[in-house]
Amino acid sequence: MQENKQVVLVTSGAVGCGRSRLRKQALLSRSVRDHLAAASSWDDKHYDSACAAAGQLALMSLYETLFSTVDVEASQFLVTQIDLEDGTRRQNLKYAISETLRVGMIPIINENDAVSANKGYDVPDSVFSDNDGLAALVAHLCEAELLILLSDVQGLYDRPPDAPGATLISRCSTKTKAGTFGSKSPRGRGGMEAKVQSAFRALNLGVKCVALASGNEPGVITKLVAGDNIGTIFCDDDDDDDDDDDDDPISVARRAREQGRELQSQGAEVRTKMLGAIAAALEAHRDEILAANERDVDASESIALSLRQRLKLTEDKLRTLSKGALALAAAPDPVHRVLEKRELADGLVLEKRSAALGVVLVVFEARPEALVQISCLAIRAGCALILKGGSEARHSNLCLKKVIDAAVKKPVVSLLPDRRAVKALLDHPESATLVDLVVPRGSNKLVRDIQAATKIPVLGHADGICHAYVHDDADPRKAGEILVDAKTDYPAACNAVETILVNANFPHLDRIVRDLLEAGVTLVPGPRAVQAKRFPGPSADDLSKEYGEKTCLIELVDSIEEAVAFVNQHSSSHTDTIITESQEVADLYLRQVDSACVFHNASTRFSDGFRFGLGAELGVATGRLHARGPVGVQGFLTYKWLLKSQDYHTQTQFANNQKSYTHVDLSV
Repeated sequence: MQENKQVVLVTSGAVGCGRSRLRKQALLSRSVRDHLAAASSWDDKHYDSACAAAGQLALMSLYETLFSTVDVEASQFLVTQIDLEDGTRRQNLKYAISETLRVGMIPIINENDAVSANKGYDVPDSVFSDNDGLAALVAHLCEAELLILLSDVQGLYDRPPDAPGATLISRCSTKTKAGTFGSKSPRGRGGMEAKVQSAFRALNLGVKCVALASGNEPGVITKLVAGDNIGTIFCDDDDDDDDDDDDDPISVARRAREQGRELQSQGAEVRTKMLGAIAAALEAHRDEILAANERDVDASESIALSLRQRLKLTEDKLRTLSKGALALAAAPDPVHRVLEKRELADGLVLEKRSAALGVVLVVFEARPEALVQISCLAIRAGCALILKGGSEARHSNLCLKKVIDAAVKKPVVSLLPDRRAVKALLDHPESATLVDLVVPRGSNKLVRDIQAATKIPVLGHADGICHAYVHDDADPRKAGEILVDAKTDYPAACNAVETILVNANFPHLDRIVRDLLEAGVTLVPGPRAVQAKRFPGPSADDLSKEYGEKTCLIELVDSIEEAVAFVNQHSSSHTDTIITESQEVADLYLRQVDSACVFHNASTRFSDGFRFGLGAELGVATGRLHARGPVGVQGFLTYKWLLKSQDYHTQTQFANNQKSYTHVDLSV
């Protein structure tokens, strides 16, 4: 910490500290007979919980005393399995840890043994089974560059350390055979096998490096941070594939600028062939891509279910990606098209032509297919692309990048290793000259954080709070099918419906409710719905919520005007639809709802770049500048003005009345 490193400590010891205190207190407070009667229960399953409660204060008192000698303040986080499984609790934990790090404190993280009672240990699907497993998840949560696991031996050996001829393994990858493991230490639950599993789990989650060394080695932590050759270093097999990781983000951006200019200089035919090659490569390397994705999925137990759904690739998704690339290849080339043409004067013609935007930085979360979609759009538009994918999809992203680069026979995509690299690029004084547009694709918080961190223009959307309004004249069969599709086709998608508004006079409410319930949808009633006694309470406490699962708010309104007002107040301006047989009512809704996409008698799931015929999408924009709604190749384009003189023209000629302006629009 004195070297300006941010440190998070994951530690055990509460049970050990508490055991002696509990026994001592039992001796002091009980008679011999009481003590002997209680002795048999000391190994009861609840005894360790009591030890943890008794020892937690002593453990933290020890750390507080030690750190106070070097003027460092400590803070404590007691966690259980649910804190790392539940998406909201996990985000809260991450935010709290980052805030303590920001002010220079050291977060000390323990499992809350007093509450959890070690439940989940030795259960195959448990989030973590010991403190090494917990440390791997915390390292991922904090986006740590280095995870250090301390043991009572020097590191990983090719056989039990006390066996004859045991040799220390200084570097270990997933291709390295760890050999056989000895028995567990009497002072811990995990043992060496658990440490090795935790090390590789951390690598799978995107931690850059894991070191295993002896806690008895003097100065072991500072030696490892300094790069001394001690202990065992764990590395990922794919490390050599990520060429951009070794470069600082500013160098990556400058190289991207040159790559973009080279791509722009090549004709449309070259870029069209690139897209066809990518489509073929996705099919040819299907098994390789799915295997890499499976590694990410296997390591994703601790992330929210909605993110896990977005993370997983399937054969159908790869086929859709291939079709999207071919659709872009078949589309007219969008670059250097004449958009406007005007004669300014006799022999002087002005043209407005489409042009590549330049360098685009896209930050996206656990959705690896986005890498392919965005890469294809960038190639079609002649743009350079810098990507930062979610660490949950690290192996998928690396594999897809490798497949695309090999298909087009040159690097067209640059990958940034972590969010620190993104921050360094956004904070750089030259950021506005290095990057032309930033596109965050992910959570509301991700979008807001990036908008606050840079002066570069940002294109993106926050929440996906989409509405469906059922007018009183709606066809109940159409309404039921549209609502079920909009909610259940892909509940985690940003274009899934989250709020259903129903006209209070709609006579078939029971039918559409039955359709939704039979499709597995949980309906949360709004205040009006509860007040009208159409649904059991309690009513929803948040009328602007993105559920991201098969849960939906349902509320009653009295009129189309009230529905429009509700949508404009609570929508995230993404996509909203109306179900009605009246064209007049539909037109009113389409005109007055202030969202990027507004539909009539159509599922909100149509709000998608591929379904719009854009080939793919850069993202969804809910703002009002540059682009709006699903953004296809046009989001990568700007324009420039070309002025052509048949002879020569000067401003002086016009000032002296030698020439005069005509300003005649010409056909394109």
